[in-house]
Amino acid sequence: MNLTHIFVGISVFFLVSKTLELVMGSRKTAPGFMRGQGNQGIKRSILEAVRIVSRNGLNQAILRSRGYRQHLDVMLMRSGYPFEWKADDLLLSKEFSVVTALLLIWAAGLIPLILDGGTIVEWILAAVIAFYLPDLLLKIRQRARKDEMQRQLPTFVDLMALAVDGGLDFTVAIERICEKMRRGALRQELFVLLQESRLGAARKEILMRWANRTGLSDAQSLASLVVQSEEMGTPLAAVLRSYAEDMRVRRILRAEEIAGKIPVKILFPMMVFFFPIVFAIMLGPIALQFSQGAK
Repeated sequence: MNLTHIFVGISVFFLVSKTLELVMGSRKTAPGFMRGQGNQGIKRSILEAVRIVSRNGLNQAILRSRGYRQHLDVMLMRSGYPFEWKADDLLLSKEFSVVTALLLIWAAGLIPLILDGGTIVEWILAAVIAFYLPDLLLKIRQRARKDEMQRQLPTFVDLMALAVDGGLDFTVAIERICEKMRRGALRQELFVLLQESRLGAARKEILMRWANRTGLSDAQSLASLVVQSEEMGTPLAAVLRSYAEDMRVRRILRAEEIAGKIPVKILFPMMVFFFPIVFAIMLGPIALQFSQGAK
């Protein structure tokens, strides 16, 4: 057994263990999967093996360096905790991505081994790109969640203003609105807010944590306004109505800004795909006549 066989064995172990963990982490979509009495011991053994690998000393040292664990936790939190991952699981997936990418690159012959003429810089660059690939995927998911919540937030503030103006308490109004909302990121975060409120946390704390989880500047402004209204005794319904109107104005301005950027964004595709065809249609017959006249 040479060094290549060892690397392949390690990568296959990571692949199988992590895939099984992801499937079990999303088992809510398939209620009957791996819930029999005979499979409980196998599931616990696999999860324990993955837990040991993801929580080894080297990984814990990496997570403790310069608040790296906090950075991964924030990314996971604002991405909605995909597959119920934690920072240890995300770091393990990044390491698995590096091993898999290097093996695939070597197997495809894209970068030869260092002994066969490949430079160490190429391998390091490939490893760095593979290491940050899960971060890129989380950023894309985070961006999609933020866009979804940004679209739903103005309607939510309007409904909150109507509910509070009708005499409902702040948390009761949120609960009534969540019952009618469609499933989505904003509804999920509001349910977390309600659970924290039922546990007895202060309203200021739960609102600030909710705004931090969403990562939206509008949510942070809304939380600050509600807290200031409570501290200063200002009617909350009037504050929510004013903020809802301000959000509608900013939504219109944001749409106009996006519309103003469209001509610049479509300029390059038009130059690449549209203009050459137009030039070929306009100048093609002239060029054909010129070539026939030259003969």
